[in-house]
Parts: sequence; structure tokens; C-alpha cells
Amino acid sequence: MSGKNKIVCIAGKNKCSIEFVKFISKYIPKKNILILTNKSDKGNDNWQPSLKKYATDNKYKIINLKKLYDINNLVFISIEYETIINTNKFSSKELFNFHFSLLPKYRGCHTNFFQIYKGEKFSGVTLHKIDNGIDTGPIIDQLRFPIAKNTNAFKNYHNLMNASVKLLKKNFKKILTFNYKTRRQILKNGSYYSRNSINYDRMKYFNLTRLNLKYFNRIKAFIFPPLQLPFLNNKKVLDIKFTNKNFKVIYD
Repeated sequence: MSGKNKIVCIAGKNKCSIEFVKFISKYIPKKNILILTNKSDKGNDNWQPSLKKYATDNKYKIINLKKLYDINNLVFISIEYETIINTNKFSSKELFNFHFSLLPKYRGCHTNFFQIYKGEKFSGVTLHKIDNGIDTGPIIDQLRFPIAKNTNAFKNYHNLMNASVKLLKKNFKKILTFNYKTRRQILKNGSYYSRNSINYDRMKYFNLTRLNLKYFNRIKAFIFPPLQLPFLNNKKVLDIKFTNKNFKVIYD
């Protein structure tokens, strides 16, 4: 794998972005690896490790977005990067994103949440080129996996992070050598959700006399302990399971 003359930027957050850096470091000289962090990353580990802290501790160069524009031999890889970029400002056109859904479904935000909320049987990660739409660029590859019946949003998010690393490892050589094929997304077969499409604080309360599979999935979608937990009939829910045609709610 030849990457000595390429400049690779990893843009994003959380454990998956750090795993991306660790993997590409096997093939790219450290001086050719750039790190672009989210504005919300203050350099402190919490429920997820900080990409900014990892880059600082391991002496990777942290860069701002504008300084990437004029790098001709740039390979830009976004994984959970939160800023929409304008591709017209880049000299390089080798701009890639790893999106936490099977595109064209669930473009935009809250992808993990809505997959659980709507009771999807499968989830996955899509590697696509970045264009000036929101997750509308042509698809290079996807990794699909089943969502088990009792998988809540927190567990599925970790599955998505792990799948993104697997998808990078499978495709990094193709990205680096520009030896990849793309297919156009059929957007009419997909869906899009904006950042304001869900209010977690308002919608996490459920008052029910009887549970069914519809609300089972909706409650699971709010189970994400580092950020929020749902309430069922004014009781905080730690987890919910469905076994032998019965629901089991685990309360705090």
C-alpha cells in the first residue's frame, strides 16, 4: 500500500476516529497524518475518548478546516465529523465520509436513534464520497449487520462504531490508491432527518397502560445512558427486553 506522498486527514470524534488513526498509522508516516476535531471536543476523555487528547498525547498534528483547502494530495476521511463542508473550497476531490446508516436511508442526524425507534431489522455503515448535499454523495461500500431484538440505541451505537472501523480496513487501500468504484444514491428511496427532528428531553417520557412492539422499539431508542434514559409511567428505565412474548422492563 503506497501512501508516502499522501496527506491523510481524519476528521471526527470518539473511539472510532481514534481507531481510524491507529490503523492508517501503519501505512502513512506520522508527519503526513492530520487531525481535525469537532468544536465540541475540549480535549477531555468522558464516556468516549477524546480525539483531540489522543492526537495531542501522541504528537499528531491538529489542523483547522481552512488549512486543508489548499492541500492537493489530501485524502480527507470524516467519521462522526459534525461540520458540513463545502467541497468547492478543497483543491482535492478525495473527500470521504463514513455514515452510520445504510444510505440512502437515514441521511442527516440521529441515524442510530431512528433506526432503533422505527424497529429496523438491520443497521450498517456506508462509505461514500462527500458532495455538497447532506450524505448524498455516491456510495463506495457498505457494511450491513442485523439489529438483535433486544439491542438498544447505546448498544447499537457501539456496533456502528465497530462496523465503521471494519469498513475502513476493508477499503483504505482503495481510497489511498484511488482504486474504487462508486454508485449513485437513489435519494427517493431514502430518508433524511435534521438536527432538530428530535427533542430527546421532551420525547423520552412514556405513559402507557400496555406495552407493544411499537413502544418497545421507541423506548429502546432512548436508552443511551451517557446522554439520557427514558421514563415509563414516571419511572426511569435502564433497559427493556422482549423474551418469550413478554416484556421485561429494568427500572433504575
